[in-house]
Formats: sequence, C-alpha cells, structure tokens
Amino acid sequence: MRTLGLFLSLLPANPMPKVRFLVAAALLSTSVCAHAANLFPTSPLIQIGDDLDILFDSAVALEVTDNLYSAASKTASTSWTVTPGLTLEYGKDSPLALTLSAKRGYVYFNKSSLASLEDSRDNLSGNLRYAPGGPLTVTLDSSYRVTARNDELAAQGINSVLLGATLVRQSNYTHALDVGYQLTERTKVNVGFNNTFNHYLNPTKLRFPFSDVNDVAYATKKVNPLWDTINYNTNTLTELNTKSIPVSVDYQAPGEKITYGFKYQHDITDYSAAPYFSQAGNGTANPPVGSTVRPTLPAQQLVKDFYGLTAKGQATESGKLNVTAKVGYAVSKTDALPSSGDPSYSVTLSHTLTEMITQTLTFSRDTTASSAGGVTASKTYTYGANFNAATDLTLNLSVTKSDVLSGTTGVDTMVYTLGADYKYNSHLSLQAGYNLTDSKIPAAPSANFQANTFTLSAAFRY
Repeated sequence: MRTLGLFLSLLPANPMPKVRFLVAAALLSTSVCAHAANLFPTSPLIQIGDDLDILFDSAVALEVTDNLYSAASKTASTSWTVTPGLTLEYGKDSPLALTLSAKRGYVYFNKSSLASLEDSRDNLSGNLRYAPGGPLTVTLDSSYRVTARNDELAAQGINSVLLGATLVRQSNYTHALDVGYQLTERTKVNVGFNNTFNHYLNPTKLRFPFSDVNDVAYATKKVNPLWDTINYNTNTLTELNTKSIPVSVDYQAPGEKITYGFKYQHDITDYSAAPYFSQAGNGTANPPVGSTVRPTLPAQQLVKDFYGLTAKGQATESGKLNVTAKVGYAVSKTDALPSSGDPSYSVTLSHTLTEMITQTLTFSRDTTASSAGGVTASKTYTYGANFNAATDLTLNLSVTKSDVLSGTTGVDTMVYTLGADYKYNSHLSLQAGYNLTDSKIPAAPSANFQANTFTLSAAFRY
C-alpha cells in the first residue's frame, strides 16, 4: 500500500478522474496480488496439465518529460500508461516450447490540451523453439507493436517543423526464423530469414499559416482569414520493408574459450510512401483549390551485402573479460545512387570489475535504410555499468554517443541514462529511471533539442 500512496502523491492536485481511478485500481490490484504471490510463489494464474501455463503479465508506468515531441520548442507532459496483458507458456522444459504474449497499453495525459494524444497501443509477440537434443534447432520469433513517438525520427534528422506538435503513430512488425545445425562437435551452421516493416497510422493534419498578416486579421476579426496550407504530419516519411538472409559458420578450437566464425547477410529494403495529404493556401479567403501530389521517392529499394568475421566468448583466462564482435565490410546500393562500400562492425566488451560491478563498452558502425527515404550511416559508442547493490536491487548507468548521417543531414546525439530495478519478489518488480537526450544538427542549429525524462514503473507477473 505504500507503493500506491507514493504513486498517487505524484498526481497533480486536480487530475482527470479517469486517470486517477485507473492508476489507483491498477496499483491496488498489484498490491493485493503481491501479497497473494507470497502465499503462492510458484503458481501461474491458470495451469493446464503439466505443460501449459497462462500468466497475468501487466505493468503501470508514470512518465514526466519536458519535451514530449522531441523538438526545439519544448512541450512538457505527464502521462500514465496502464498495460494489462496475458502470457501463455507451453512446454518450457520440453523439446518444443511456445510462448505467446498479448498486451495493450492505455495512455493518459494530465493536461486536457493533450487529451487528443490519449490512445491504446498493442504489443503482441510469440516465440517457438524446437530443440529435441540433436544437431538441429529451429527458432521462430514474431512481434507486432504500436508506438507513438518522435525521438527515433528526430535522430535521423527528420524536420521537426514538418512533424509539428504531434506524435507520429506507427505499427512495427518483426518476424525472424533461425535454423541451426551442429555439423561437428565444434562446428555449427546457422541460416535465417528476417522481415521487419512498419506502417504509419492515423496521420494528423497540420495547419501552416499563410502569413502573419493573416493571423492578425483573423484574431481581430476585421476580415476573413486567408486560407492556410494543410499537410499530414507523415508527408516527409517513408515506410520501410526489410528482408534479410543471414548465414553464419562458427568454430571453436580445442582448448579455446572463444568461438570464431564467418557471417554473410543479404538485405533488401523496399521504400514506400507514408500516408500523404497536402493542400496549399492560395492567399485568398477561399478554401484551397485541391490536393497536391506527393513528390517521387528518392529511391525505391536498397540492397546491402555484409561480409565479416565474428568472435564470441571469454577473452581472458579469468573469464572477467568477454567479447562479442562482428567486423566486416558492407556494400550497399539504391536504384538512385551507385554502389558504395563501407566498414561495418559491432563490438561489445563486457568486464567484471568486482563481484558487484560489471561494465560494458559497445561501439558500432553500419549503413541502413532511412525513414527519410534515403540511406543512413551511423556510428554509435556506448559505455554502461551495472551495480548489484543487493540481491534484489540493481543500479545502472549508460552514456551513448551517436553520429548519424541521413542523406546530407548530420545528427550528433548524446544520451545519458540512470536507472534502478528492484525485484520485490518473483512476481513484482519496480523500476525508476532518468534519461537526458541532447541532439544537435550542425546544418540547422534551430532544430537542436534536449529532452529530460523521468519514469517510474511497476511490472507484475503471476
């Protein structure tokens, strides 16, 4: 009940009644279920036979940010997200294991001016694994997730003025198949097929004033307003459909603690226009005369091939330093630009400093398709540290620097994160976090932005 009091004390003096009720109900049920979890610590919500478990998998979260739209002009907001859900687990310890998860998050804002952003967001996922104990293993993953955010678009240099004071809503699909075969005791081959794509949902119409004179005249009601230009907030965006075929061969030499390998991956990304609408004001008191046609996409398809070497395992005899690396060369080409090749790599070093502190260093470079319709080249460097303060409490921090070049637009971003994760018991966990994002666009300093975000959340699984 102390958790309930803490979360409710963070609400403003006069929150919307439905927000207060939903949060109170969710947290109260979590508190009650937490006590029940102590009485039945190993029981799922429903158990059918020895192989099928159905669990209640839910969460509630509070987010406070000073820059909701990831734009130069800041808009502060406080939002609650209540996420009920169910998880089905079949055959956890059998050769054929299946996990299905279905969740829906309900988002509410504390300001009436942001009420139009309140919505529900689905999150569905499934995992099927076949591992009979022989040389063959098959894994199938699939997910569908709805988001409403701008930060990943801002990181690619999408013009925040054209996005306006809106959140871009989209559905994201991911499907992955991996087939592994143990050729010998020390040699393994993996072949896969991955498909990721997105669709932009429910675009928002934006009004751009024809002129300042128009605004003044309309405000004083002396003359009829000159009609504005009307656009969708998705007009500058491109949907991406990427199909990948990765092939890898791994070998572990006798006495070695590192597995070495070769990897080849073939990617094809198809570009398609996001929902488009535009009507230009004509400078009179008459409505716009008609819709304009979206300009032709700069490219229809991106083809990329990666060739590289891999390494994974303990880099020292003590086992305190571990490495996961993929280093190679990527050749990419669109139907609008000639073929180009660039180094491509992803290296993660994990070091156990003490029994309580671990740290990681990751650096990567890659070329991918851009939501702006072109090609994005990115370099990323991340340092992270975890401190196991107690058996049930973990503190973490990370610093990430990313340099992104999308077309001719460069974006330099620093992200600082602090977090804490407290595991109350096997069913209930509490999280707290702070995130600072500082993004700069050298070619357009007026589009630079900073965002501070605080989060508190609780996850319950029973």
